[in-house]
Amino acid sequence: MWFSGVIEDIQDPSMLNRVRARCFGFHTDDKTLIPTKDLPWATVMMPCTSSGMSGLGASPHGLYAGSWVFGFFKDGDSHQDPVIIGTMMALQGEMPDTSKGFSDVTGNYPKSDYLNRSDVNKLATGTDTISYTPDSIINEPASPYAAVYPNNKVIESPAGHIIEMDDTPSAERIRIKHKSGTLVEIHPNGDMVTRNGNKWSVTTGNDKVHITGAMQVNIDSDANITVGGSTILTCASTTITGNLSVGGSIIAGTSITAGTAISAGSTISAVGGITGATIDSSNVSLDTHSHE
Repeated sequence: MWFSGVIEDIQDPSMLNRVRARCFGFHTDDKTLIPTKDLPWATVMMPCTSSGMSGLGASPHGLYAGSWVFGFFKDGDSHQDPVIIGTMMALQGEMPDTSKGFSDVTGNYPKSDYLNRSDVNKLATGTDTISYTPDSIINEPASPYAAVYPNNKVIESPAGHIIEMDDTPSAERIRIKHKSGTLVEIHPNGDMVTRNGNKWSVTTGNDKVHITGAMQVNIDSDANITVGGSTILTCASTTITGNLSVGGSIIAGTSITAGTAISAGSTISAVGGITGATIDSSNVSLDTHSHE
């Protein structure tokens, strides 16, 4: 016994993935005759990618009040044991009357910006936009979003979290976005853009980074780096435009040049010479030096 209907309640008190649906041809839209609370609980058939047991696979279902569904009654003519096997997208021309059945009583769905248009996500139909101001300091690239239906597979939650897997030719992307605006996006050429607020990163083992090109770090405020052991810096040259203060020794294999001051708690040593407006140390070692 097949039916189509509209979800009115997803708050299953037993948390068994059930919903209440008002079925066309079986239930009236008059809620005084059949209130939502008197509709039978319907079992939601999950795909085989979900085990349906022990929390394994995907759960819960993705239905919301206002979803149009299709299914069957397991008990035939009794019409008391419905099973929902899928949803049906459509184009809705007007908001439903929430005082009657076959609607979301809260009025949240359908969304007003989806009236008179397909229920398919706007990012999937290529009719939405992804806009943010790229950071000019690091020449951050803008999003290459150029989705063409039906290549972009989108998952969006009611809160506004979005996952995209876009197979649009020459615009292939993967994008994960939090409702706050924090996002990770992988571009067609493999470049990755990350935008976030505060960040904490913890590595419980070793951490190795290999950058085959150049690296640029811009910090608008202070930086504090604490190293429990030794730090070895191997480079062709090091340039510091402000003050340099070291609690121990400063030893350089070639030269040290400072725009203002060099200060060390013990020894400052450079084979190639030290140049700076002020040198402050108890022991300054130079190959040659002169005083005016």
